[in-house]
Amino acid sequence: MKMFCLVKMKGGEPDVNSAVTPYYGYVHAADVAGWGAYLFSGTTAQLTAINALPNVYGICAVTESGNVKWAELDGVISSAVRTKINNWLTARGYPTIPAGWTYRQVVNAIFKRLNDRFDLTAFDVMDGG
Repeated sequence: MKMFCLVKMKGGEPDVNSAVTPYYGYVHAADVAGWGAYLFSGTTAQLTAINALPNVYGICAVTESGNVKWAELDGVISSAVRTKINNWLTARGYPTIPAGWTYRQVVNAIFKRLNDRFDLTAFDVMDGG
């Protein structure tokens, strides 16, 4: 399982203590003012624990099955996640996410705001222990 998220950075890396809150790996897409846009991989329990951290803004957990990659990105963002992400965006002077957007639209919009070269089709992290 994988999760797109915004995470406070420390020393150029996500501020997630892997000894306390383990995960398989991550890939960094962009950063702004001490925050990074990431895709983490881990078990459901690991990613749930990471998302519960106060310095993490989870956007969407995604899975792969056969030829279907990240179907969850086509779902409409929940109001709770949108509110949390919009608070983060507003605090940094970025436009907010409107209701009705899919997670794919949200990930593309936010990650491209932070890195205009971001390409969702070429972005991934290894999954597995």
